[in-house]
Amino acid sequence: MTIENLSRREILRGMGLGSRLVLGFHVGFRSFPASAAPATRFAPNVYVSIDETGIVTIVAHRSEMGTGIKTGLPMVLADELEADWNRVKVVQADGDVKYGDQNTDGSRSMRQFYQPLREAGAVARQMLEEAAARVWKVDPASCHAQNHAVMHEPTGRRLGFGDLAKVAADLPLPSADHMQLRFKPASTRRYVGKPVPIVDLADIVRGRATYGIDMVVPGMKYASIERCPVYGGRAKSFDAKEALAVPGVEQVIELEATPIPSGFNPLGGIAVIASNTWAAQQGREKLKIDWDLGPNAGYDTTAYRGELEATAKRPGRLVRGQGDVADALHSAAHRVSADYSCRITRMPRWRCRPRSRM
Repeated sequence: MTIENLSRREILRGMGLGSRLVLGFHVGFRSFPASAAPATRFAPNVYVSIDETGIVTIVAHRSEMGTGIKTGLPMVLADELEADWNRVKVVQADGDVKYGDQNTDGSRSMRQFYQPLREAGAVARQMLEEAAARVWKVDPASCHAQNHAVMHEPTGRRLGFGDLAKVAADLPLPSADHMQLRFKPASTRRYVGKPVPIVDLADIVRGRATYGIDMVVPGMKYASIERCPVYGGRAKSFDAKEALAVPGVEQVIELEATPIPSGFNPLGGIAVIASNTWAAQQGREKLKIDWDLGPNAGYDTTAYRGELEATAKRPGRLVRGQGDVADALHSAAHRVSADYSCRITRMPRWRCRPRSRM
């Protein structure tokens, strides 16, 4: 993946709608092909569409993992669009190249897509304002979106988003070189930074939510991967004969490891592919692997933890000074301190063990 700095012009160059088509655009580090949109919908980009009933559908192209991102990203677009959240429907995107990077990890979703989604909302809003101006035959500057409608300030006339959907869908593609985006002032935001319940809360608490592990598609296979017990190691050789003898196991392949530091990239290993989860796991248990433990073979967890604890107790570099912590601790009648250490076991299970002193 190549990381690029995207300008607003680059985003807008492909995010407009021309004659009911979602045009190819550049967002999230890749260029994407064009795709058709339903004729009854105004769909200025892959993130949002508005039908003639006024329902705004916003696509969440990141996966909900308990952080609220499936709600947070659509909120950004809805706020900039001036949509009524009660008339917004959030749908989960399928895995598709047109959405770019759909990985949901590293606390990057909002950092990477806040501005693109804000711009997507602004483009849609300004096209709806242009559509209203054409209906009323007035200056677009006198038309402003407000709470799921466009208002004509001098006369007080009003057209809902649904009323404008077909007209906006017929507008020519706005030129990125000539369309000056107008963003809402922070003081007028209704959703961003405000408490909004997550959109799938009811499904989650009632056990109706669909997770990755719930998905089944025709011809689907399952894989279980045996990784090197030491970070940075690799398989010198492996014997898959017994694994392949397990009923349901279809193939055993070696995955190429990413050189360290690997970051978020795969660490490699031996993958057992089967027709069901149990067979994949049982086949993995039967693998015979000769590991090259690599440069970290002599790594000592206990020694490393001691180094971390010693470093944590040294004076740190002051980034911001406010108050006098040392004086407050010295004069305190009662002091409580605790050291916490966390580690991930092989199964990945978080363990946190506090050691308190009073």
